[in-house]
Amino acid sequence: MDNKGIIMTKGPILVPLIRFILPLIGTSLFQQLYNTVDFLFVGNVLNKTSAAAVGASSTLVVCCIGLFSGIAVGTSVVMSQRIGSKDLESASKVMHSSITFGLIGGLIFTVLGIVLAPSILAVLNTPQSTMPEAVLYVRIYFLSLPMLVFYNICAGSLNAMGNSKASFKVLATCGFVNVAADAVLLILIPLGVLGVALATAVSQGLSATLIARELNKSTNVVSISFKKLGIDFGMLKKVLRIGLPAGIQTIIITFSNIIVQYYINAFGEIAVAAFATYFKVETFMYLPILAFGQAATTFSGQNTGAGQYKRIRKGTIITAIIATLTVLTIAVFTLAFSEGVFGLFMKDKEVVSNAVKLAFVTFPFYWIYPLMEVSGAALRGMGYSISSMVIVISNLCVIRILLLMFFSKQIGTLPSLATVYPLSWAGGAICFVVLFFIVINKKIRKSEIQSVEIFA
Repeated sequence: MDNKGIIMTKGPILVPLIRFILPLIGTSLFQQLYNTVDFLFVGNVLNKTSAAAVGASSTLVVCCIGLFSGIAVGTSVVMSQRIGSKDLESASKVMHSSITFGLIGGLIFTVLGIVLAPSILAVLNTPQSTMPEAVLYVRIYFLSLPMLVFYNICAGSLNAMGNSKASFKVLATCGFVNVAADAVLLILIPLGVLGVALATAVSQGLSATLIARELNKSTNVVSISFKKLGIDFGMLKKVLRIGLPAGIQTIIITFSNIIVQYYINAFGEIAVAAFATYFKVETFMYLPILAFGQAATTFSGQNTGAGQYKRIRKGTIITAIIATLTVLTIAVFTLAFSEGVFGLFMKDKEVVSNAVKLAFVTFPFYWIYPLMEVSGAALRGMGYSISSMVIVISNLCVIRILLLMFFSKQIGTLPSLATVYPLSWAGGAICFVVLFFIVINKKIRKSEIQSVEIFA
């Protein structure tokens, strides 16, 4: 393969992994730049009511795109397995089927999101003071949903080929465009939350256009051809077998966050803004973890296709160690300069004070999360998406909600609500790590037995 992609089925592990992971981290950070810059401008240029509106609506947006994020994961897994086994024709069918399915589904969800936004936000107990702006933000955001879905599936396809640089270049460009658009539509042309939403929509439209150009290059292992768009139901079934559990998993996690949001909303506007501010900072630890997870999925998928299970075990351990050290470094730095860091996103001192309290509850334990994410991602790369879904639902939804109910009744403070996160991460991490080693050791023993039989 040329320098457009990285083959992970042979040779050294550490250096190719780092080369693959670094652009993914950059991509994730620039993708988060969309919403972060929106919130930064809203929190400093507008007021806490507008900040709460953007914060309250973000959970709904994440929930609605969760299914299609799962399709992107399924596409990446199945494609990486086909690439690992050198079946490029099937890899092309997987990609084109997923893109077509995603575009159709994205259009349907756009219509539903625009129509049902007020009702859903009301069910989520969104404060009345923020409702008009929250509805406006959600509706504009949903107009760009098909473009967001298209980008995610294309980026997942490029990642499956070992080409993580392309999506980084695209998101870097669009991130700067989003900053400029926010400045124009909030300061030069003061459109308020409408300007924030329009800036995001424009950036997402540009990202879809640029990623299509990257995927169309002949130097890719598999290139997009709009003439080939259509659905191969056999391949789509394989994608959905991985993608639907992954998508449901994302939705379930978001559902548990919605329950948390419901309890937060009951504390009023200050609490909503504080949690929204906290999550903006927290994301800068979560996104690198997500990048390590994507790398583990691609590495595991390619090596599953090649039958290299010992290599999967070694690569997953290396990825988990690097991810944990990275998160520890970010957490220590953030807590050491917490007032200044959180103050970047919100000028209201009371909101910042509450957000900092939340961080001191969760950040010291955030190193647990990469252990859960990397081991779970490796399992998904091997095709164990349903097992992953069960673990996530059990720990990050059921246990989290039960803990939430207990702490809200027994203590009833904002920091007590935040404790549900590290406790549920710990449960998920234990389950994923144990299952990973059971599965991978079994695969290794089976492959060794088959090798002995072949040469006997």
